[in-house]
Amino acid sequence: MKDLANRLRRYLLDTLGITVTLSKPASVGSLPFFLQDNYDMFQVRLLNEDFIVLVSRNDSKLTPATIHKHIDIVSQQLKMKAVFVHSTISSFNRKRLIERKVPFVIPGNQMYLPDLGIDLREYFIKKRSKTVILGPSTQAVILYAFTRKMTEPVTPTQLAKELGYSRMTMTRSLDEIESAELAEVSITGRKRLVYFDKNRRNLWEKALPHLRSPVKGNVWLKALIDELPVCQASLTALACYSMLTPPQKQVYAASAKDWKAIKRKYSLEIISYPDEAGYELEVWSYSPGLFANGKIVDPFSLYLSLRDIKDERVESAMEEMMESVEW
Repeated sequence: MKDLANRLRRYLLDTLGITVTLSKPASVGSLPFFLQDNYDMFQVRLLNEDFIVLVSRNDSKLTPATIHKHIDIVSQQLKMKAVFVHSTISSFNRKRLIERKVPFVIPGNQMYLPDLGIDLREYFIKKRSKTVILGPSTQAVILYAFTRKMTEPVTPTQLAKELGYSRMTMTRSLDEIESAELAEVSITGRKRLVYFDKNRRNLWEKALPHLRSPVKGNVWLKALIDELPVCQASLTALACYSMLTPPQKQVYAASAKDWKAIKRKYSLEIISYPDEAGYELEVWSYSPGLFANGKIVDPFSLYLSLRDIKDERVESAMEEMMESVEW
């Protein structure tokens, strides 16, 4: 895309104060055809180091895992570091690329070149404010919007009925949501209404910095009873949403309230050492059953519970899961 390449030149001049020449590398013909078909490739010198720039030719949504593979192939075959360039990348995918340390440039918006110690973002010029981390009940309201595909405004009374919280708790949750600017909250007559963005992907990307892992703690058990109010969680659940191999030790989740009730009602043997346990139980800050797909925790909560794991297999499976969400 000639226009995108020109925008890249201007962006480098505006941000780094350097004028670059994009030249065609002679060795591009040795690359696999699928890479030659998907990208315009240029060689560029930045701060005394040569790079191969991969300018995407189309607007197809490549996953971060795919981009990572393409970058690795080009870097290894051409013996030069490679940079991915696209006109737009969602904030969700940018985060995944940065976690994988994949160099990329979005002309006019962001430049991430870890080898040069560069991470420039357009929003850096804005005044930074502390990110509001939502409480468990407020997070439950946000997850309700994701999983129920809400198209109409709802009141605190409706939310209290659906989620099992008090009306006062739901009123406080709307205060948090309004403070974080995640939805429009208005008053009509005597009713307070919350309107969520109907584009769930936009809402997810906007809400993600404000959401936390639902996992409060872990318990290891000798055995489980079928009738327990638990859902498959962690890597056990991720294996249901992706091609990931299920873990040998199955993992389940229950709310803190349900776990207290389980301990009172059943004589479960709690194991001190994880290696000796038959099952792992995650204790959640809200009920995993509220948004579960059958007996499997919902993909949004699952993503939040696993996003700090630095394992390529898990990260790839999480991307597969989120790409399959029907936004």
